[in-house]
Amino acid sequence: TSQNKQTTMVHQLFHRSALLAFLLINSTNGFVQTPTFQRHAAPSTSLKSTTEESEITLNPLVSSVKMSKTVEIFSLVKQMEADGISVTSLCVGEPDFPPPQAVLDASVAAIQSCDTRYTAVAGTAALRNAIAKDLKDRKGLEYNPITEIVVGNGAKQCVYQGVLATCGPGDDVIVP
Repeated sequence: TSQNKQTTMVHQLFHRSALLAFLLINSTNGFVQTPTFQRHAAPSTSLKSTTEESEITLNPLVSSVKMSKTVEIFSLVKQMEADGISVTSLCVGEPDFPPPQAVLDASVAAIQSCDTRYTAVAGTAALRNAIAKDLKDRKGLEYNPITEIVVGNGAKQCVYQGVLATCGPGDDVIVP
């Protein structure tokens, strides 16, 4: 039936997604071994359960995924700290001091008011307006918060998306 086909497609998508997450988390030095696992047959009206051993074919790009050097160094730093070694890490944009009390208070207030849902992709209007105001007050720069300010979740993502949006195959790019 069409519902069984849909259920089978959802199961396959789930297994592929779970496998991809497993591969991305467990890949090192660009070498990925594809595990073999049990694939369950589509649900049927029969009480019999059948399984077949199967290897999922992945997009060839998955085998080229390498661990980020910053993630690799960060993992090493965390292991050294776990081993009792004092480390000053400069590898990721994570401060080695606690957030200011105002940030902690705002976080608690947001949680208590259930302001915990996904926001607009570009960031909330209030945050973009605050950024525009800060840039004007501190640096004398005027930006339209609706069309010229986008909030990202980290420098790597923002730089990657900027390069991806503006550069194409064969372009020469200077990275300082």
